[in-house]
Amino acid sequence: MDAVRHTLPDPRQYHPQVALTNMLIHNAQSALNAKTESDREMWFSAVRDAMAEMLARGELLSISVALAMVPSQQCYQLVWDALRDAAENTGGARAIVFAMPLVLVAGSKSQTTLPGEIADAAGLNQLLREHGVFAAGADVALGGALLHPDSVVGLDSAQLYKLNRDPAHARALLPQQPAPVTVKEEGVFLRYLLGVAIQPEGAEPPLRLGGAVGAWGMPLMKFLGEQLKADGVTLFPIARPPMPAMQAMVAGNYARFEVAMQVFASSQIRRLRELNKEPVAILSAHDNGELHITLSAAGDERNWEAFVWPLAALDNVQLIEESFRELMAECHVREVHVLPELHPDSKDGVPLFFTADDLND
Repeated sequence: MDAVRHTLPDPRQYHPQVALTNMLIHNAQSALNAKTESDREMWFSAVRDAMAEMLARGELLSISVALAMVPSQQCYQLVWDALRDAAENTGGARAIVFAMPLVLVAGSKSQTTLPGEIADAAGLNQLLREHGVFAAGADVALGGALLHPDSVVGLDSAQLYKLNRDPAHARALLPQQPAPVTVKEEGVFLRYLLGVAIQPEGAEPPLRLGGAVGAWGMPLMKFLGEQLKADGVTLFPIARPPMPAMQAMVAGNYARFEVAMQVFASSQIRRLRELNKEPVAILSAHDNGELHITLSAAGDERNWEAFVWPLAALDNVQLIEESFRELMAECHVREVHVLPELHPDSKDGVPLFFTADDLND
């Protein structure tokens, strides 16, 4: 596969003609246009410091307006990076509010509800400590409640700004409402485990944030499988590394759709091959901010299926295209099409999906 080949357009709407009178956008764009690294850092610091003042006052409207009015994906990324830096970095002793995203791939012939929390939270924390994810002797722990994404998203940047600066009370102020997963047939679900690590000033980091899943991945999957098992349910729990809460929200959402795409593709490709049909994969971008994936067969109007990826603000379209191409290569799909044009989301009032026969029209 040609890893550098990118065909898919970005369907999200930006504001390239926006007036740079918005201070945050002006400074962010100045950072992007800076000729030297020192100039870039100066403009980035200006964005970050302005946001820190806004967060201290609980003033989120100006930040939301800037994020909504950015002229490009690069500008959005820089504004968001500055927001995260302002919320998370205190410059002294702090609480690190972090989360571990869990993607749960589950199937059941009858409707079944999985547990909403890890009963042995102490065992979970011990496992992560044994594998070096948590530092020995550090004050760090994950809670056992499986939180719905809405609960974690509800922790806005102003709240995180305050929690990260309140080591004594941060744990008690976190959301703790378990969200059990109800399974019927097959589904891909996202939950979060939320935690706090105390970072004394000048001390070594209390935990390893981000990066790749290490040797702890398989033991953790087995542990979570035991903790969340239910009669008649096939469960594959996939954990992503612990990350600061804002990053975890982004990574968790991306992981959910990436895994869901894999589950969809493997099931539909298998179905077509059982019908002695050669799968044709098509990826297209649509002007409502969605990517559409179809798996169909030439001359067959009935046995096609579609998958929709609604793009979040920080999703990387090129990375999604690469993941799609890699997945099709792993599944030995010979005919793969990535459409270079931006398409409407519907035609004659019907959602628009391209199938193998449309390629010849």
